[in-house]
Amino acid sequence: MNVKQNNEFDFSILLTPKPNESSVDYVINNIKELLLTKKIIPGDRLPPEMELAKLLSVSRGSIREAMKILAAFGIIEIRRGDGTYVSSDIEGKVLFDPLLFSFILSQPEFEELKELRLLLEKDVIRLVIKNANDDDVQALRKCYEIMEVLKNNNEQMYDKVLECDLEFHRILGKITRNKLLEKIYNFVMEYFKPFIAQSIRKHTYFSLESKQTHKNILEAIEKRDFVTAEKAVEDSVEVWKNLIFK
Repeated sequence: MNVKQNNEFDFSILLTPKPNESSVDYVINNIKELLLTKKIIPGDRLPPEMELAKLLSVSRGSIREAMKILAAFGIIEIRRGDGTYVSSDIEGKVLFDPLLFSFILSQPEFEELKELRLLLEKDVIRLVIKNANDDDVQALRKCYEIMEVLKNNNEQMYDKVLECDLEFHRILGKITRNKLLEKIYNFVMEYFKPFIAQSIRKHTYFSLESKQTHKNILEAIEKRDFVTAEKAVEDSVEVWKNLIFK
């Protein structure tokens, strides 16, 4: 059994070389596996570059490239003069989540993303309608109204509109009163963030069709009408898809 001492593991037990796999992919997949199985956790220090290269039988260049990718995902942090650590600054950082890491590496097709969002949002809306109180609905409407003001502003402040759009979905997730579903929904929406940003910057996001989608969802929630809400979600996802590919 591998024993952890002074915040470090004997990585020679955990890591074994696999020559037929792409070197960079193999390094990344090793780290991913250790994260998923919780053999390494936030705050753990990884072995030095040279040691990792020896343990995995890959070049130092492959280790360096893999570390760049992991750092870009927020999985590890490189502390100059100290070493490389599994990121411990995870408060509010969805990118650290090993589930999202695995999700990113799977490179899903857009149609798969669309299906996932549709299925997930229908469940979210169902629980929102079931659990929302007056304060929840008021918070959702306030966010929607701010978003509409931003959308109608001639300056079209993209970053603020994007944040407000994501906040609308974060509020929906919170109203479900299901922490697991809220977390999954938040990380999925975080993954979709670049796609939403893309539609905003292409200006198509500011069309009348787009403006109507959040309004339809909000009004269905206010009326506690799941049938209408489900249809609003379907329309919203379809409009979202069209905005991306226009």
